[in-house]
Amino acid sequence: MLRVKRTSVVLDMLVFGMAAALFLSSAVFRWMGEGYITTAFYLMMFGIIALDVGAFLHSAFHIYRDVHFLLFVFAYNLLLLGRVYFNSMYFPHKMLVALEADSWDNLYTALTVVATGLLAFIVFYYAAGPLFAKYERQIVRGQAERKKENGTLPVIRQLSKIMLYASSIPYFYTMALKVLTVLKNGYSASFTDTMEIPGIISRLSAVFVPSFAVFLGTLPSVKEMKLPLLVYGVYMVASLFTGRRNMLVTEALMLLVYFVMRDFRRAKGKRRITKKVVAFCGIGGVLGAYLLQMMAYKRAGNFILTRSFGDVLMSFVDSQGASFRVVIQTVNNMPSFDQNITWLYLLYPFELFAHNNLVIRNLFGLQPIVEVQNEGFAKSTHNFAHVLTYKVDPQRYEGGGGFGTSFIAESYVAGGIAAVVLLAIMAAVLFRFLSSILAHNWVVIAFGMLAFRQLIYLPRSFAFTWATETFSITNIVYFAALYAIALLIIQISAKVRPRTRAPSVESLPDSKSPTTEIIGG
Repeated sequence: MLRVKRTSVVLDMLVFGMAAALFLSSAVFRWMGEGYITTAFYLMMFGIIALDVGAFLHSAFHIYRDVHFLLFVFAYNLLLLGRVYFNSMYFPHKMLVALEADSWDNLYTALTVVATGLLAFIVFYYAAGPLFAKYERQIVRGQAERKKENGTLPVIRQLSKIMLYASSIPYFYTMALKVLTVLKNGYSASFTDTMEIPGIISRLSAVFVPSFAVFLGTLPSVKEMKLPLLVYGVYMVASLFTGRRNMLVTEALMLLVYFVMRDFRRAKGKRRITKKVVAFCGIGGVLGAYLLQMMAYKRAGNFILTRSFGDVLMSFVDSQGASFRVVIQTVNNMPSFDQNITWLYLLYPFELFAHNNLVIRNLFGLQPIVEVQNEGFAKSTHNFAHVLTYKVDPQRYEGGGGFGTSFIAESYVAGGIAAVVLLAIMAAVLFRFLSSILAHNWVVIAFGMLAFRQLIYLPRSFAFTWATETFSITNIVYFAALYAIALLIIQISAKVRPRTRAPSVESLPDSKSPTTEIIGG
């Protein structure tokens, strides 16, 4: 029998009902004409806030299951709406200039597009529950914890550790080259300068992150995780010296989700993530945001220690919310896009994969794609980040600057609101699947962890980078090779150390009819 918590139902009706009323009121004011569009904009914004509160309160009753969902909702608000919230509080009189909107009509349209994506994601995340209810029940009942390891799992765990350590050396070497480029020529140069890396080093470094994902997928004990976590932690911290903050953040969020899900598999009395731990994580997150923003000041040559703690945090929200610029500039420049090819912007990750994969390139006679920031590339590519930045500011583009991209902007320019809803539904189903990922085998867990690193960054990323980066030929071949080697090792071990043989017929007592005794036994 389905049990429904009355408190949860009442809160859902109140908060989600308030969000629906605000969205409806916003639409009514927008319909009333240009004189009411400012009111419509703010009603839409408060409707989004009410929707966020409703999602948090509803998932608070299922926090272990929905932790990754809440992180995405938070990331969506920070990356796509942080700048909107910041300027609504501090510069409401300069909203159009601050948000780079050509008109209030465009600003309202951009906010509507973002709100539609968030609404579709939240609604369909909850609606997709029945699709994965079987595996979620296994987690709740602790069935996943009681599953015995098969023979290959310990071997795969050891192989992944060996490969993690072996590939860490070439991986850190390639990262050191990136750091030197940034230190020598500046942060923007890392996007325009190219580096020559020997093939063997490039191939070995490519399995560093997948090796760690496989290791996590085998569900090792805390003791077994210490050294691999230390090695991976060095990579996470070192990534900051490349000037990119997102690598550290996405990896940290992946580990957070993984350990919360692992904790959910334990009995309630044995769980290690307590309210005290959550409070420390919250404080750590705030301090982390402060330090990341100070790093951004340093990178921009604007480092001042006298800034107040609150000002730095608000600047962090404003800077992270820069992805709204992608959406508003998409709306501003909609008439200039060739509608016959806009759908190709969504498929660019697949195009890049096909052109740069040696086998596919040779089979179909394709030319490799080398991403450089110049006029020729901007006018010929389907990379939406390059196309949009060049349309808006050619000088900034050729100087190494850029707006980046967003799956919301890409889907809107490709197919309007309908495409935004479809892409949001895709994300919702993927995140709902991740809620029960630990009920599956090591392959699914490893691919899931790799995908999460990309999915959590969707508001500031290409729509399908998660697919090409996760299910790359390198990862698929590597996982298959690990499994094949594990099977081979097990077979060799069985021959070297055969199992204890059954006692001979002569040693059996009263063996007048040995054949009958053996068959009957």
